[in-house]
Amino acid sequence: MSALPPPIRSSFVTILGWIFVCLAGFATLIGLLQNLMLQLVFLPAMQQQMATQPMPPNMPAPMDWVFGHMIWFFRVFLLLSITTLIAAIGLLLRRNWGRLLFIGLMGFAIAYQLLGLIFQWWLMGSMQQMMQLPSNAPAHFADGMHGFMLAMQIFGTIMAIGFSVLFGWIIKRLCSPAVQREFSPVTASPTFLGSPP
Repeated sequence: MSALPPPIRSSFVTILGWIFVCLAGFATLIGLLQNLMLQLVFLPAMQQQMATQPMPPNMPAPMDWVFGHMIWFFRVFLLLSITTLIAAIGLLLRRNWGRLLFIGLMGFAIAYQLLGLIFQWWLMGSMQQMMQLPSNAPAHFADGMHGFMLAMQIFGTIMAIGFSVLFGWIIKRLCSPAVQREFSPVTASPTFLGSPP
C-alpha cells in the first residue's frame, strides 16, 4: 500500500501565518527596545520623580492604577509578541500546537478588546472628572471637550467590536475541518523492502 497524499495547504493558513510572523516579529523588536529603554532610562527617572513629587491625592483610581503598573504593560506586551511569533511560525509549519496556541491567542485578544473597552470608558470618565477647566473658559468649550471624549469612546468601541469579529472569524476558520486536516499527521501504511506494492 502506498502512503496517503499529504493534505493540500490552504492559502488562508499560509497568508495568516506570514502576516502574523511579520506583525509579531516587528512587535517583538519594538517590545525589546521599549523594555530596554524603560528599564535603563525611564524607570529610574520615574522612581526619582515619584520620590520627590508624589502623585496628587485626588487622582482617580484608574489613573493611579495605570501609573502604578505601567512597566507590566510593556513586559506583557513583549511576552505576547514572542508567543504570537511562535504560534505564527507553528501555523506556517502546520503544527497542531501552533494552531491551538494561535486559537488561544485569538480568544485572549477578543477578551482583551472587550475588557479594554470597559476600562476605556472607565478611564475616560475619570479623566473628564479630573480635568478642571478655567473659570473664564467659554461655555461651549466644555461641551466641545465632552463631545471629543465621547467621539473617542465611540471610535474605540467600533474598533474593539470590529477586531473581536475579525478574531472570531479567524478562530472559526482555524477550527474548520478543512483546516484541521492540514495539521493532522500524515499516516502511512508500513511497507517492507521486497514486498509487492
